[in-house]
Amino acid sequence: MKSYREKSNNSFLHWGRCRMELPSNYAYDRGFVRQIGHHDFVYDENYKARQSTNEAMSYLRMGWLSSHIPPERWGNMKIVDIGCGSGEFIRHALGKFGEVMGYDLCGDSITKEQLETEAWDLVVLSDVLEHFEDIDDLFGIHWTYALISYPETPDFETFEEMQKWRHFKPNEHLWYLHSEGLRHWLEKEHSDTEVVSTGNFEDLLRKRWNPEKPNISTILLKRK
Repeated sequence: MKSYREKSNNSFLHWGRCRMELPSNYAYDRGFVRQIGHHDFVYDENYKARQSTNEAMSYLRMGWLSSHIPPERWGNMKIVDIGCGSGEFIRHALGKFGEVMGYDLCGDSITKEQLETEAWDLVVLSDVLEHFEDIDDLFGIHWTYALISYPETPDFETFEEMQKWRHFKPNEHLWYLHSEGLRHWLEKEHSDTEVVSTGNFEDLLRKRWNPEKPNISTILLKRK
């Protein structure tokens, strides 16, 4: 997988958003704010038990997915839920997809080698990509479709304002992603990938931090 590449001086990174002044342990990287100086985050059974995925959320995600990939194709698809946690989504996907696996840092999981060497028809990352050390590692995995949900980062004017946001979680969230930036990042660095659809359907079930702004965004990608 690719190693971290500091790109904070590249002109394409900011995508026209308000460029706030950042402390020394944060930087602009690939169009996003990223925490570059951080401590290891303890991911254990206690943390895993607090995940947001439940039965309703699993069915909501699968319903949205079915509007883009017909369910009659699912029986031939091999999928992996990355950051599967307690396996709630996996339990609902079993029997509907041809093969369903889970990858997680804690508990039952396929190996990292399996994740990176096997070919997947679909990878699912629910509230996971923002935890990656390097978001380009997503493309070190062999997949056809990627279903990704993440907190939608507003265009803050100051870092102090950003620190008050409910999804600002030092050492846990290393990237602060937003839909516009993801599109630019893909166009600039991963042009072999198309955006199939985007949406904020998870906000139907997940408490919004501001009723006038999206909370959680979802993007479905396909490699061309």
